[in-house]
Parts: sequence; C-alpha cells; structure tokens
Amino acid sequence: MSKTALQSRKNILIMFFLLLFFWSIIDGKLTVESVLLGACSATLILYLNRDILFTRADGGPVTARFLWHFTTLIAVLIVEIVKSNINVAKIVLNPKMPIAPSFVRVPVRFRKDFNKVLYGNVVTLTPGTLTVDIVGDEYIVHALTREAAEGLQGSALEEHVLRLEEKVK
Repeated sequence: MSKTALQSRKNILIMFFLLLFFWSIIDGKLTVESVLLGACSATLILYLNRDILFTRADGGPVTARFLWHFTTLIAVLIVEIVKSNINVAKIVLNPKMPIAPSFVRVPVRFRKDFNKVLYGNVVTLTPGTLTVDIVGDEYIVHALTREAAEGLQGSALEEHVLRLEEKVK
C-alpha cells in the first residue's frame, strides 16, 4: 500500500473518530444504540463528503500538516480582522477622518492559483483593504490608509498562505 493511501486511511479514521466524539457530546448519552447510530452517521457523512473532505482545491490530499497550517491561517486571520476593525473604527470616529485612500500594486508570491485567490480574499476580508484585481504577478489593492497599504507586503497572513503552498506536500 502506498504512503498516500495509508495517509488517506489515517485521515479518514481521524475524521471518523472526531465525528463520533462530536456525536457523543451532542447526544449526551453513551449507550450502545447511541454509539452505533453515531458510527452510522459518521460513516454516512464521510462517504457523502469524501470528495470535499479529503482533497484540496488544488488537487492535493488533505493531510494533518495542511489542516494545521490552514487552522493557524484562520486564527491569524481572525486576529488581523479584529486589529483592522479597531484601526478602521479609530479612523471613522476621528473627527478629522485621517484617510489616505490609494491603489497599490502588491507582488504575488504564490505559484498556485488557489493560493493567489485565497490571499486575495484574505486581503479583502481584512477591513481597510480590498483586492480589486490580480493582473499578472501583481494584486491591485485599494487601501484606506498608507499604513494599511504598506502592511500588505510581507504580512503575517501572506506568510501563512505561503506555508500552505511550500511546506505542505
């Protein structure tokens, strides 16, 4: 059996037991019938969602390493959204309205189209910035302030998306 087949089976088992654990928490009972019904439900969920759960949009398998890097990306994204919301609120609530809207060109550091689109959406989700277009090897981004524009290159979010591309095989 190949290494990818073993990894795939391992991922299926991990997901099965996570779903079964979630089922037992929601059900609140640990009877034989409840566990069997949970096992049947977990199996059905895994079967019906096998294409979604175990292959990435770029065609590679979903591995534990990929899930870890994706989870850390989501966590960093949430922190950055909160920080950006606070910054935008400060700007909007300031009577002088210290904005300096501009369009900036940000170089694309990703090879895979999926990661290019993912990072463009990440930038758009962050308040104060909006990805307008991807032209060749550059993003065209509208930024509310000069600081927001300067913070795009080499950002923590960009590094986390790069980890998805480079370190996850």
